Amino acid sequence: MHPNLSHLPLAHLAIAVESLAAAAATYRALGFSLHEPEVIEREKVRAQVAEKGELRIELLEPHPAGEGPIAKFLSKRGAGLHHVALRTADLAADLARLAAAGVSPLKGYPATGLGGSKVAFLDPKTTGGVLFELVQPAEEP
Repeated sequence: MHPNLSHLPLAHLAIAVESLAAAAATYRALGFSLHEPEVIEREKVRAQVAEKGELRIELLEPHPAGEGPIAKFLSKRGAGLHHVALRTADLAADLARLAAAGVSPLKGYPATGLGGSKVAFLDPKTTGGVLFELVQPAEEP
């Protein structure tokens, strides 16, 4: 791991699903607690957080059905791991450090994410084929 980025812990794993309702039943059976779903219109996705201890998984369903990047992912690859999200305290500083190393965000990022967080998806062409998301949590009121 790059020494300047060693402070980036796992924020969540994101799983693309055809149906939040169907997926929620599985995650409940596995002992996860589930938050209420939230629509992120910009991403054309309905997201639901499943938590168990320190592990946080975001279940992602296309919304509206058949539209957006998650629908495209599902049609190409089927349900499964979509991206790995890393938590950051300073998104802008981490993006600058990554740019110096040749890693760039996808067009249109940074942007607002789930729960008012600031997010940036990194271009898989610059990360060895893995879609990473950097997440700066929303500030507490």
